[in-house]
Amino acid sequence: MPHEFHILLIDDSPSDVLILRRALAELPIVLRLSTLADGVSAMVHLDRLSNPSTPADQVPDLVLLDLNLPGPDGAEILSRFKSDPLLRAVPVVVLTTSGRDIDVWRSYQAGANTFVQKPADFAGYRTLAETIGRYWERTATRPPRRPPSG
Repeated sequence: MPHEFHILLIDDSPSDVLILRRALAELPIVLRLSTLADGVSAMVHLDRLSNPSTPADQVPDLVLLDLNLPGPDGAEILSRFKSDPLLRAVPVVVLTTSGRDIDVWRSYQAGANTFVQKPADFAGYRTLAETIGRYWERTATRPPRRPPSG
C-alpha cells in the first residue's frame, strides 16, 4: 500500500480551500488533505502535534500556510512550527495572495521552505497541485514524520 501523502492546509478562505481541494483531487497520488481556517485552531493543532505521544500519521508531510489569517497570523504559525523540535522538519510552503518583498523575506527568514503566490484561476491551482505532487510527493525525500530512534 502506498504511503498516504498528508497535506495540512491552513487558510481562512473557503473558496481557496475548495479550489485547491479540487485541484489536488486530480492528482494520481494517495492524498489526505486536512484543513484549518484560523490562527487559533492552527496553534491548538500545533500544540497537539508537538506532543510526542501524538501518532506519527497525524503529523503532515507538508503544510500549505496562508499568511493572512484571523487570530495568530501565518507568520506566527510558521515561527511556531519552526521553533518546535518535533515539527521543524515538516516542510512549510507559504501560499498567500501577497507578493510583497517584505512578506517573502520574513517567510524565508522564519524558515519557510517555499513561498508561492496564490494562483488567479483554477488552471493555476491545477498547475500548483501538479507541482506539489511532482516535487513534494514524488521527488523530494521528506523527513520522517517523527524523529527516528537510535
